[in-house]
Amino acid sequence: MTKFTTQEVTVNKRAEVFFEYISDLSNLKDIMPTQIENFKSTNSTCSFKVTGMPTIELEITKKIKFSRISLTAQESQIPFSLNCFISEKAETTCIVRVEIDAELNMMTRMMVEKPLNNILEAIEKKLQKF
Repeated sequence: MTKFTTQEVTVNKRAEVFFEYISDLSNLKDIMPTQIENFKSTNSTCSFKVTGMPTIELEITKKIKFSRISLTAQESQIPFSLNCFISEKAETTCIVRVEIDAELNMMTRMMVEKPLNNILEAIEKKLQKF
């Protein structure tokens, strides 16, 4: 399993508030990078296209109240998950880290490492402004 991760980011929301907001995948677009096209969502699923890549379909597969949300790729050639880890920092802020776990062989890793890190950097910047 290969992991790609953001730095920990302080978000100016309580962990509970951020968790509830991001648990509705309709709100996920707010933290996604601008390279995202054709974003569609329900409360528990979403799909989008990243420029130069195939459409990605994600579904919520794990929720741990106020601390973790895990999305798993559906019908993907490369099995992967997108995990959002949340921890309370103070009464009005929380710490958020986003991680992609993917089953990649060496060749595929070399092809997707830069685009995935770019996506995570864009998410990290959006979280800082959240």
